[in-house]
Amino acid sequence: MPEQQAIENLLFYDPQFESYAEGFREQHPFNGIAHAVTSPNELIEAVKGYAMVKSVELVLHGSPGSIWFKGGGVMTGSYFGTIASAANMLAMDARVLFLGCNIAEGPAGDKFLTEVGKNMFAGTGGVVGGTTVTNVVFKGGASRMNPLMFFGAKLKVRWFDMAGKMTAGQDVGYFGGTTNINVK
Repeated sequence: MPEQQAIENLLFYDPQFESYAEGFREQHPFNGIAHAVTSPNELIEAVKGYAMVKSVELVLHGSPGSIWFKGGGVMTGSYFGTIASAANMLAMDARVLFLGCNIAEGPAGDKFLTEVGKNMFAGTGGVVGGTTVTNVVFKGGASRMNPLMFFGAKLKVRWFDMAGKMTAGQDVGYFGGTTNINVK
């Protein structure tokens, strides 16, 4: 495994979302790294290069239950969770946020969050979240939420203990309404 760099805040992003990465760099000038990836293999290798990460954002493409890459390839939540755990990338009680298009939408999105959390947070605990809306990319690469999706827009958040078991969940609507998720 390559030598790991300890960093507090980490962004993995598709180069198409460079404007988002610029904002991330401005927000975290000393304790953050923005790392562009274009394929599953690049993401796998990139994950191996970091340690003690408290907060990870993934601004990649998505569809319900999957991360996909413009350059080709798809990744499931369970696989991403497994590679992050195997690389020992995360600090205790880390936060991971998936901002790809509607990655957390519907039952496939719920399964994605459960699987990624179960596989990623065993031994560390943590919080995972994902969005349910599609985005529209404008000329120049700027991306905004599809204006027709406001009423159904949600951020789904799931908490996991050190055994990788989900302990709580909440869906937060665009206008602030919340729904607590039953945990079995």
